[in-house]
Amino acid sequence: MRVFISSLITGFESLRDAAASASATLGHEPAGAEDFQASPDSPQQACLAGVRGSDVVVLILGERYGVVQQSDLSATHEEYREARESRPVLVFIQQATQPEPRQLDFIREVQGWERGHFTARFADADDLRSRVMRALHDFRLANEAAPLNEAELLDRARALLPTLHNTN
Repeated sequence: MRVFISSLITGFESLRDAAASASATLGHEPAGAEDFQASPDSPQQACLAGVRGSDVVVLILGERYGVVQQSDLSATHEEYREARESRPVLVFIQQATQPEPRQLDFIREVQGWERGHFTARFADADDLRSRVMRALHDFRLANEAAPLNEAELLDRARALLPTLHNTN
């Protein structure tokens, strides 16, 4: 499973490493902007393609919003909006911070009633690693279990029972 890690890069290196480590520990392929090679694509094109090429997005939010782009959103906000339309998003919010006003608006959008997500709070990189690992594990389990077909299950059980012969 390919896991795209979305967050600010500067100042979040240890958090991004923790999320990537959690993903890799579970045998998934972590991906983020720092993994991209030289390309004729713009950073925006490359990152949004990275989101589209992933199976799940891990979004890490702290107190800073980031640089506002031409879209009037930060790069992380653009990645989130791209992901929420087509990918599952697992959201982790750093606790004990005072988010900037734009970041607070972003967090409210991410937690919105109709289009938002349940979020997990984390204290530090070690805590984030544990929470990302648990969330990815639970996500994988929930999405790899096939729906239960009761009729098929009953037929299989009957086929395993010994045949009873009536001798009368």
